[in-house]
Amino acid sequence: MRRQTRRTFVATVGALGLSGCSSLAEKALFPESDTERKTRQKGKSSAPVAVADDFEDLSYWQAVERQGSLSKSTDAYQGSQCAHVVGSQKTKEGHLIRSVSDADLRGTNLSMAVKVTSHDFFKIAIDLYAPDSDHTISFKRTFLGPKNRWVRVNFGVTSVANDVDLSNVKKLHIVARPVDVNAKEPVEFLVDDLKTAAQPNTGSVMFTFDDSHISHYRAYELMQEYGFAGVEGVIPKSIGRDDRLSEDQLATMAGDGWDISAHPNVQAHYFSDYSPDEQERLMKKTQNYLEDNGFDDGARHLLVPKNVVGSETFDLARKYYDTVFSFGGSPNAIPLEREDAIVSRVNGKNVEETKQFIDYAADYGQLVVPLFHEVGNDISESDFESLLKYVKKKNMNVITASDLL
Repeated sequence: MRRQTRRTFVATVGALGLSGCSSLAEKALFPESDTERKTRQKGKSSAPVAVADDFEDLSYWQAVERQGSLSKSTDAYQGSQCAHVVGSQKTKEGHLIRSVSDADLRGTNLSMAVKVTSHDFFKIAIDLYAPDSDHTISFKRTFLGPKNRWVRVNFGVTSVANDVDLSNVKKLHIVARPVDVNAKEPVEFLVDDLKTAAQPNTGSVMFTFDDSHISHYRAYELMQEYGFAGVEGVIPKSIGRDDRLSEDQLATMAGDGWDISAHPNVQAHYFSDYSPDEQERLMKKTQNYLEDNGFDDGARHLLVPKNVVGSETFDLARKYYDTVFSFGGSPNAIPLEREDAIVSRVNGKNVEETKQFIDYAADYGQLVVPLFHEVGNDISESDFESLLKYVKKKNMNVITASDLL
């Protein structure tokens, strides 16, 4: 089996068009009704917009009975309005649904803009009924912030119930809820700008490592045997300590294609515990260290420490970095809609779950980003190498954060 190189990945994704949407998928997802078609033929409707749904017309959508309410809001991500959902007092969840007909979503990935105004931590999912609720493919994403900010979600597959038929999707279901199952207030959220894009033929994996642990050099050596490069999240102050990587080791890794990237030192706190000025100082300090040591490519990427993204954290991260990575518990749709996005990572030490996500990424042309801390402790060397073997067996592209750009 030949290695899937970064050049192959860039060429494949470039051919698809990073910013383009699939007009065929858009028409299939929300085909015209007989009334709509007759209206358009009479000249009373404009040409289709270049998104799957811009939520300018909510008449196609419904709130699920006893699962909250649906209304329009002018606090839109784009255009003049978006969908506003307030969850149920009983379940704290909010649901909206749209029936479709003759929807063929084979080879199609989804992204959507989301804004939660009620909770710091929340989950959101898209379910496709293909063709019914007993045959559902789900795209679930966990967010540890930011609240009150529009975030682009590149939805990755997280579960498949029974044998789904994506050539025959009948309903699209959007649901959100607080992460805290004991939350007292229902979720309140906005959605807008649902897009579709053609999947690449090959799924991708990105291995990411936090905190500059010395054991990451062993991970580097193991990955070298497979021709794989990864992403190292550096805490500058730790470099050169006995249990951490040295600058020479970082340089060796970078020379073999690794991104040496930012993982600022927030100590025992979350980024959002600090003032915006202090958060900015930490980001700039880490980025300056990387650039001063010749790691310019990696300096464009932020691996959020402790995975909590406050509202100001998100604003500053978009200012200083080209990509932002945080725990999301799911793969990512590619081509990646990068503006306002947080790239989802999964916990790599959960080996069987990670392999399941790798399967989904392979089957649906998506990107899975395992995160690791101490190799040999949080995950054994044998388990780590089993993931490398599995990725090779699946013939996945192994990429870095810079490749994703």
